[in-house]
Amino acid sequence: MAGGHPEDYEIHVGVLARLDIQQAGPALERDPAQAHSLLRALAEHVDGDDTHMVQFGDAAAVVIWLRDICAYAADQCDWDLLEEAAHTMCTWDGAWDQWSARAKITPWLRALESEAASVMAAVLREHPESAQHFSHLADDRTADPRIRHAVRTSTAP
Repeated sequence: MAGGHPEDYEIHVGVLARLDIQQAGPALERDPAQAHSLLRALAEHVDGDDTHMVQFGDAAAVVIWLRDICAYAADQCDWDLLEEAAHTMCTWDGAWDQWSARAKITPWLRALESEAASVMAAVLREHPESAQHFSHLADDRTADPRIRHAVRTSTAP
């Protein structure tokens, strides 16, 4: 339903971003082209639309849902889904800077390793406005060096 209506804010923010991860994750993984379209459409709704203003609670819920999709993709070693979901997550996080979402993203970023850390670091470098929200990880020796470097360079002049 959401795929056929990329312009529909309510479907994307009110329905898609509230789906259970155990159902949404596998569905997105099964159809990469559809996942790409859905996540791109969700990114387009970051500023609302002509009839909807994004509410702070909705912004936090979207970012947390996207973090959960990212975690699912990383657990499944689905690097394409991780990258696409991470771009959308960072778009929303960069625009809204929700503390509750940041509290969920930070420990996840800190725990990333291997290819997942590499993918996420690349995305963070492309979204410096979001990466700045995690600059406290730059000196955190428990975080992967690629994540530390990505958030450190986001604050460089």
